[in-house]
Amino acid sequence: MDTRVFLSECKEYQPEQVNIAVKRIFDEFGGAGSILGDGKKVLVKPNVLMPKKPEDAATTHPLVVESVCREFINAGADVTIIDSTGGPHTKFVLRLLYGKTGIKKAAKNVGAKASFDTSSRTVEYPEGQIIKKFDVLSPVLDADLVISLAKAKTHGFMKMTGCVKNLFGCIPGLGKPLLHGKYPKHEDFAAMLVDVCGYIKPGFSILDAVYGMEGAGPTAGNPKYVGAVLGGFSPFAVDLAQSYLMGMRADSIYTICNAAMRGLAPDTPESLIWLGDDPEKLRTSFKPARTNKANIVPKIMENCTGCGDCVRICPGKCMKIQKRKAIVDAKGCIRCYCCHEFCAEQAIEID
Repeated sequence: MDTRVFLSECKEYQPEQVNIAVKRIFDEFGGAGSILGDGKKVLVKPNVLMPKKPEDAATTHPLVVESVCREFINAGADVTIIDSTGGPHTKFVLRLLYGKTGIKKAAKNVGAKASFDTSSRTVEYPEGQIIKKFDVLSPVLDADLVISLAKAKTHGFMKMTGCVKNLFGCIPGLGKPLLHGKYPKHEDFAAMLVDVCGYIKPGFSILDAVYGMEGAGPTAGNPKYVGAVLGGFSPFAVDLAQSYLMGMRADSIYTICNAAMRGLAPDTPESLIWLGDDPEKLRTSFKPARTNKANIVPKIMENCTGCGDCVRICPGKCMKIQKRKAIVDAKGCIRCYCCHEFCAEQAIEID
């Protein structure tokens, strides 16, 4: 169990500051070349779950993506970037996603490749606690090294999303709502996420916490300043450090509890080996997502356009469009809040 986490202060999204912060992290662990080893193909997996602007703080900032890619390219690697939304995983969607979030420009600036390979393959994972067979994006499976490059955010269903939850994006498109439907309980869904992370085995994990998101995360909350970038070999350790910086109790985060139960990480931030800058100086308090009660049903607001995205991704198939507005069947709702997470109009509230 590697419990080292390097905390690098980064006051703003300025190229020089971000490059220094990221380089400090890699240098502490022997450099990108040492992490890469004999491999050549690196897959960088940022959190770009929706076509949001970087300043919305819903996605990994492109400057952090660019800086991480540069470290591996300078070490001689071929670097590919990919993510998938909770909707159809198509080239059209990826073009929109990469353009809006700044990934396209970041990749071009540094010589990385934004992947439009929409294929996936079914993998078997007998060691899984709860899921033993699932689909994974082909570029992830074809890589020699996977980097989880997450964003610090609250999350309506999991309470917090970081480097472990970020790898759920390796599941292709509409496969995500299917898994929400299959594992509607918080604890089971968290166990599934830890299984997916265990199969993918990211070689290194980095967290963009210069600005995070609080409140109605992971897409409809408000930017929250932290001023840090974190990194380490263990995504579970980085998530534990993240919970501390966000002022959240580690024993309230489902993925952290599951990982600790399996012996994959400590159960308290005090057990981590903190490297770099002082976490006490950067620690803050995030307003939690407002979806902690299991009986809360999504509320459709007046600005709903009736686009139907929520109907298409709803795992419980409990939503429909009526009179150009979405409506929810409370009896069928499994409280996964996928509709809230992926509503581009922010027309669905959990309160």
